[in-house]
Amino acid sequence: MALKLEKIERALGECEKHIRRIKSSAAEMSSMMPLTEDRYARLNDEEVKVVDQFLFRFSKLQDAIGEKLFRAILILLEEPVEGVPFLDILNRMEKLELIEEARVWRELRYDRNELAHNYEEDADEAARVINSLYDKRDLLCEFYYRIKQYYEKSF
Repeated sequence: MALKLEKIERALGECEKHIRRIKSSAAEMSSMMPLTEDRYARLNDEEVKVVDQFLFRFSKLQDAIGEKLFRAILILLEEPVEGVPFLDILNRMEKLELIEEARVWRELRYDRNELAHNYEEDADEAARVINSLYDKRDLLCEFYYRIKQYYEKSF
């Protein structure tokens, strides 16, 4: 049990670090938001670094929650996770009411993946997706906060 709790504590700590950096970069981005195709094309090097930091931490937080925290919680609840597809884990988290809507998670993942494919090539699409992720950053953090709250109350 101690090893399972330690795994969750590490995942929580990693998520906290990503959230702090998302909030910091989002605050720095606020003056340039929402991005337009033209504004995106005119970002200076410092602004690009801030946007890149935001996108990197958004991706890292989503990975940490999905790949580490979801699985660690399910293991603690003695739910099967070995060899289980992520979509099944996501649906199980929803059934256990540890996340509100699996659909929202999938939408965030879709936007993130779209950006990875179009970030440098299509300024209009990149601006649209960056705006979407920026607007939805609190939704991603809510996935974390809900699980953290459950963990703190239950264990």
